[in-house]
Amino acid sequence: MKVAIIGAGPRGLWAAEALMERARQRGAGISLTVFNDRPLPEASAPGAFGASVPDAWILNAPKSIMETRLGPLDADDKLAGEFPGRRHAGEHMLASWRALEEHLPPRCSVTHRVEHVDTVEPNEGGVDVLGERFDEVLIATGHAHDWPGSLAHRDLAGLKVGAPAYPATNLDAVGTDDVALVRGAALTFIDVVKYADAKVFYPVTRTGRFMETKAYLDGEAKRRAKPHIGAASRAILRCRDLDELRAILVSCATEILGIVGGEGSADDIRAVFAGKDFTGDAVAELRASLDASRGERPWTPVLAAQVAFRETYDALIERASFGGRETLGGRDFDGFTRTMERVAFGPPPESAELLLQMIDAGRVRTDLIARGEEDLQELAGEVGATVVIDAVLAPPGVVEGTLVGNLVEAGVGQRYADTNALHVTPDGTLVGQEHLAAAGRMNEGLILGHDTLKRTEHDVIDRWAGRVSASAMQEPDRVHGLPPLEPKRFDWSEELLADPEACHSLIEQYGSPVNVVHPGPMQASIDELVEAGRRAGVETKVFYARKANKALVFADTARDTGNGVDVASENELRQVLSHNVPGDRIILSAAIKPDRLLQLAIDNGVVISADNRAEYDRIRTLAETSGATARVAPRLAPDPDTMPPTRFGERLGDWAGHLREPSSSVSVVGVHAHLHGYAAADRSAALRECMQLIDALTAAGHTPEFIDIGGGVPMRYLAHEQQWEDYQDAIATQRAGYAEAFTWKADPLTNTYPYWQEPTRGEWLGQVLADGIGEGLRERGLRLHLEPGRSLLDGCGVILARVAFVKTRSDGVPLVGLEMNRTQCRTTSDDYLTDPVLVKRHPDGEPLEAFLVGAYCIEDEVILRRKIRFPAGVAPGDIVAIPNAAGYFMHILESASHQIPLAKNVVWPDAELDSIDRG
Repeated sequence: MKVAIIGAGPRGLWAAEALMERARQRGAGISLTVFNDRPLPEASAPGAFGASVPDAWILNAPKSIMETRLGPLDADDKLAGEFPGRRHAGEHMLASWRALEEHLPPRCSVTHRVEHVDTVEPNEGGVDVLGERFDEVLIATGHAHDWPGSLAHRDLAGLKVGAPAYPATNLDAVGTDDVALVRGAALTFIDVVKYADAKVFYPVTRTGRFMETKAYLDGEAKRRAKPHIGAASRAILRCRDLDELRAILVSCATEILGIVGGEGSADDIRAVFAGKDFTGDAVAELRASLDASRGERPWTPVLAAQVAFRETYDALIERASFGGRETLGGRDFDGFTRTMERVAFGPPPESAELLLQMIDAGRVRTDLIARGEEDLQELAGEVGATVVIDAVLAPPGVVEGTLVGNLVEAGVGQRYADTNALHVTPDGTLVGQEHLAAAGRMNEGLILGHDTLKRTEHDVIDRWAGRVSASAMQEPDRVHGLPPLEPKRFDWSEELLADPEACHSLIEQYGSPVNVVHPGPMQASIDELVEAGRRAGVETKVFYARKANKALVFADTARDTGNGVDVASENELRQVLSHNVPGDRIILSAAIKPDRLLQLAIDNGVVISADNRAEYDRIRTLAETSGATARVAPRLAPDPDTMPPTRFGERLGDWAGHLREPSSSVSVVGVHAHLHGYAAADRSAALRECMQLIDALTAAGHTPEFIDIGGGVPMRYLAHEQQWEDYQDAIATQRAGYAEAFTWKADPLTNTYPYWQEPTRGEWLGQVLADGIGEGLRERGLRLHLEPGRSLLDGCGVILARVAFVKTRSDGVPLVGLEMNRTQCRTTSDDYLTDPVLVKRHPDGEPLEAFLVGAYCIEDEVILRRKIRFPAGVAPGDIVAIPNAAGYFMHILESASHQIPLAKNVVWPDAELDSIDRG
C-alpha cells in the first residue's frame, strides 16, 4: 500500500510511527512518502523546533509530555529544567525519524520528499499528490506559515515589519535603537523579546492581559488533590451543559485552593472561569501568578482554576470533541475555552520572570497593552515605534491559502457546523472522503486541544493508523494476534468452526472449554514417516508419544496402523494395555519408574527404556524375582561435545562396560536416545553413536533389533513462512525497547516452539538417514523407531472456549475473559503462537484489540500472551477456538485448581466423549 503524510512535524512523526507500528503488528506492507516544505530537521513550522531555533526559546510544556517511539524527550535527564529549549525537542524528533527508518517492519519503507504541496486530488480508490497516486493520504501540516491576517500583508508605511515572528531570522533586522510595537502579548511575544534587540517593546492585545504563569502541584498537595481531580474528570464526562461544567471546575478548584492553603473564595474562582477577574493591572497579575507558582506567596484563585482546568483537560476533550461542543453551548463554550487557555497554558516561570525583569527595566512597556483593537499605524505614531512585529500566529482551523483552505474552497473538505474547523470523522477522514484524512490544528473547534505535543489526549492519529494498516492487510477481517500468525487449515476443523451451532452445542453439552479431537490427520503423518524410512531402505516404526495428548483415540489409531505407543506413566501404560495394544508395540520411556510400573511393563513384554545403570539393575532384579524376561533398551546420552548436554541416559562407555555380560533375565532389544530440539544433524550424530553402542552390545553377545531416537520430529503450525519472519522481527524490536509492546506486560517470549520450520516429518527424516546413516542401519539389520507426539497430532484437535466477559483492566487495557484456565492451553514454552478463531454468535460490533484471560484468580492468568485483534468485535457467548492444539497444549500442564473440572475430550465427528473421560 502507498501512503503519503503531508507534514513532518510532531504530528507527521506521530502518524508515521503509529502507522509503522500498526504495520508491524498486523504484518502489513506499507510504502510511506512524507512530503514537507523543508528538509529535516527544519521540518516543523518555521522557528518551532529546528536547529536554528535560539537557545532561549523553550518549550511551553514540561518535557515529560513529549515522548516518541524512541522514548521520552529527556530519557537520560540531561536537559536542565522542566522546560528545555525547543531546539532539543527538534533534535529528539530528528533522532526519532532516524530510529523509525532503522526499525522499519518488513516490506515497509519511508521516503522523505522536500516539496511543497498546496493541493491534492481525491479520486476513486485513492488520492493524487503532485501527480502521484497514493492509496491513503494524511494532512498533518500544523501551524499555517502564512495567513491573510498576517502583518506581512499589511501596508504599514514608514515602519519596518517583522512578520511573522518565526523564524527568528525575520527579527534580525530589529536593532538596538528600534522601538518595537508588537501585536500580541502571549507566548510568541515572550519569544520575540527574548531574541529581538529593540530598545523597547510595546505589546498590544485585545484583552489587555498577559497569560498566567504555569503552576503545578507536587508532593503531598498533589496526592491530596488527586481524588478531587479524578471526581471532577468523571463528572465532566457526564455534565449536561456549560453551567454545570463551570460548577464542576469551580468546586474542584476550590478544593485545590484549600489544599495548598491559598487565598480567595469560591466566588473569586467563579470569576476566573467567567473571565471576569481582571483587576486592570496586567503586570501586577503576572507578578502575583509568578510569585505564587514559586511558593513565594499563597496561591491565588487563578492558579487553582488553572490547575483544575488543566488536570481535567483530558476529560473535557473527550466530552467536547466530535459534537459534544454543541451541548456545552457551542460558541459560548468556544469563548470559555479561549478564556481558560490564557489561564491554563501560559509561560513557564522562567519565561514569566524574564518578562517581568524586562518590564522592571523599562524594555517592555504596557502603556498600549489593552489597545489591540486600534489602528497599529496610529499606535506606532504615539510611541514613536520604528518597527511593528507580529506575535500573533495563524488561527486554528481552515486557513485561507493553505492546503486545507484550498481543499475547502474546492469542495473537497467541509467546515464543521458554525466553526472554522475542518470536519473529519474520529479517525481523521475528511467528511465526504474515503482516503483523505487530516489531523491537528485544522481540526480545532471540532476536536478540543488537538494542537499539542502530548500524544495521550487524542486518538485520531491512532485510529487513522489502525484503519489504514488494516486495509493494507491481506485479510483485514480475520481475527488475529499481533502480529498475525495464521494457522494451517484442516478440512474437518474448518467445517466445525464454520458451524456456530455445532460449536455451541458441544459447549452446552460438555462445558467450556471442550477439547475436540479428530484422529484423521494422524494416519497421514504416520504414513509420511514410514514412507520416508522406506525410501532410505530402513524399516521404520512409529510409537505415538502418549504424553502429548491423553485422549485414547490416538493410541487406538497408532495401534490400528500397526505401529505402537510410547508411555510415560503407569496409568498411561495400563490404559493402552486395556486398549489391546500389544506389549511388544509399547515402549516405556518414563523419566521416573517406580518398581510397580517396571513390574507391569515386564509382565506384559513392554520394552523399557533404561535411563541409567542402577535402573537397569533394578529391572534385572525384578525380572529375576518374577521369573520373567525383561525387554530393555538402554538410554544413551550422546557426547556433550557434539550436542547439548542431556539429563536423560548415560554415556556410551558406561553402558558398554555395564552390559559386557548378557543376562538371562534381561533381553537388550535395542538402544534408546532422548534428544532435545529438532535438528536433523543432531539425530544423525546420535544415530552414529547409538550404532557404536549397538556394535559393542552385539560383540558382548546381545541381539539388539532397533535404535529408537525418541521424539522431536518437527512440524509446523503456520500457513505462511513470511508471517513467522514478521513475528521474529516484531518480537526482536519489542525486546529492543523500540516497538510498542504487543505481549502481556511486554513479555519477551524468549522460549517458544519454532512454529514455522523446514524440513518437517518425512523430508526431515530423509535428511536424518542421509550420509550413510541409513546404510549403517541396514548393514546391522536394525529397525528405526521414532516416538513423535506433537508431530503426529498435527491438525488433530481444537479447543473451544466460551467468552464470559469483555472489560478493561484498571488501567484501561482491554480484556476478553474465557471460560477456561491458562493451563488448558499451555506447554513448558512461553506461549502458543498461532491465531485463534472467533465463532460469533452475536452481531458484529466495534473492532477490539484485547488480551484473552482465564478463570484462575491471579493477575497473570492469561490464555494467549499476544494481544488479539477482533475486527468485528467480540461479545459474551461468542466462542474462541484455539486450533491445532492437540499436541501437548491441551493436557501437558492442565490443572484442576480452584476445583474447576478438567476439560472434556470429545471425538469428532461423532461428538462423543473419548474413552479417557468415560471411565
